[in-house]
Amino acid sequence: MSRSQVQTRIATADDVPVLLELWDELRQVGGRGERANNPVSTTEVRDRLAQVVENPSYRIVIATLEDQPAGMVVLQATRPDPFTDTRVVNVAHLVVANNTRHKGVGHALLTAAADFATERRLEQVSVSVYPSLRDASRFFARLGFAPAATRRVAPLSLLRRRLGADPVTPAMGDAIRRRSRLVRPVPVQRARRKVTDTGELPKERPARRATAR
Repeated sequence: MSRSQVQTRIATADDVPVLLELWDELRQVGGRGERANNPVSTTEVRDRLAQVVENPSYRIVIATLEDQPAGMVVLQATRPDPFTDTRVVNVAHLVVANNTRHKGVGHALLTAAADFATERRLEQVSVSVYPSLRDASRFFARLGFAPAATRRVAPLSLLRRRLGADPVTPAMGDAIRRRSRLVRPVPVQRARRKVTDTGELPKERPARRATAR
């Protein structure tokens, strides 16, 4: 089947039911990574999709094949770092329907992303891929996407447990050991003296010698 038959268009509020179906398929393909990062109910997803469709900072593109929904992608012009002036088009939630794979749908959606970048006069396009999606990683690599950073995510509860179990970092431990080597306290033996009621100091008792038994 020719890739020229794949059509793309900007999604509207009327497309939310179709987007919801594609989103559900994305959750299944993405596995635990997708479900962990987007643990929202169907109602919440529907409301958020409706909001994103109306938000001018985003663009949701639908791909169709023979007038049937074949995939979608969410695009956003954003800064990858708060301290940089460079903006990129971020590609998120790209999904191709299971029955339309290997028919040019992914290429068509990324062409729409490139057109969006040209429209916004941006020079780079970025995409995030779950580690479990190896086929998707190879697909993006073939199109010129190279690794730029590794993003790791930890549940807050797990992070707090790990921080509580190991409160002293290796750097802090090294500093403490260095200080202990430089300054070692000299032990001083002092006899305890108690002042009696009359103000006199009690006589010191001779030290007892240890005898072997």
